[in-house]
Amino acid sequence: MPPRKPTTSAPPLPLPIEIFSLVFTYLLDTDGSSLARCCRVSHSFFDVAAPVLYQRVIVSPDPARDSRRDFAPDRITANGKEKTSTRKKKLLKNAQVVTIDFHHATWCGNKSFKYPKLHTLVLNLAKCLDPKKLVLVNACFTNISGDMLGVPFKLLKDAEQLTFIATLTPIHPSMMSGGFPRDQSKLKKVAWIFHAPTPARRWSPGNQDILGERERSRLDGDMDIFVSVIRSFPDIPIYIVNAGSLDHRYAGVKEWREDAVQDKFAETLKQKIIMEGFRRGWHWGADGKIEANEDPEEIRKEKEAEKLSLKKFNTIKLLTMKGYLENHDWTGEFDCKEAKLWLV
Repeated sequence: MPPRKPTTSAPPLPLPIEIFSLVFTYLLDTDGSSLARCCRVSHSFFDVAAPVLYQRVIVSPDPARDSRRDFAPDRITANGKEKTSTRKKKLLKNAQVVTIDFHHATWCGNKSFKYPKLHTLVLNLAKCLDPKKLVLVNACFTNISGDMLGVPFKLLKDAEQLTFIATLTPIHPSMMSGGFPRDQSKLKKVAWIFHAPTPARRWSPGNQDILGERERSRLDGDMDIFVSVIRSFPDIPIYIVNAGSLDHRYAGVKEWREDAVQDKFAETLKQKIIMEGFRRGWHWGADGKIEANEDPEEIRKEKEAEKLSLKKFNTIKLLTMKGYLENHDWTGEFDCKEAKLWLV
């Protein structure tokens, strides 16, 4: 926190505030500890550096990570004694990206802290917040239900972007999906990111549950559940990122090549989306072969369903990780060190 208030006015900054603000913003991404030290140089430095430092805050039950923690003593101001908590609230109002750690239904943090400049919220569960962008970390490939993720519908009320980050996890996904609200009037974009720690790692779902290890699933089977999530956002552009990082054995490809795996993913997704639509009935023919129902009305319904399915598929864009990072806002989804690994 800032140094003790001197009896005389603080000397002016040697350069315009705008220049210091640019330098401090650079430090926010590259050297947060140096930025924190800049806050202690002088009151003039503090007035510029502190709002930048607190653009990103962490709310956590772990005191070592909690940005709200402040052991500095109360300070004396012109208006009297100002409590540490009051001073911290003023700083937290600068928060644009808020990350909530270990969040669950019985721990909601301190409700007295408000974030009027909030742009991106990163969490598993939260209440009484209205972010423009909601990032759901540790989303599993198939277990993506809004209910199972613990995401209250209110959080999606004003969200313009919803991002799922599917990290590598040993836990085997369940066969549940969906559960998202029907009112998506403000939602403009949905992103699904297969997140591997490095470009060299291959993504695949886990195979452990409460009974121990089980047989690993395959893309073809998991895609049935994934398609139901896609259909939960019928009119929203969907970006699927880094599908080419999937393990080739999981995807059903002989050897790994990013373009081949991504093409296989797209082909499987397209087939499943069409299959989810209306399909004609069938029966066994006299020769023992399967014959489709040739009723004209059934044929018409199937063709109409295919048109709608293809329309939905055409709203889906598959991107490489590098392409996504270069052309989209990934605030709250990756830190700069992670992004650099994919941008080289």
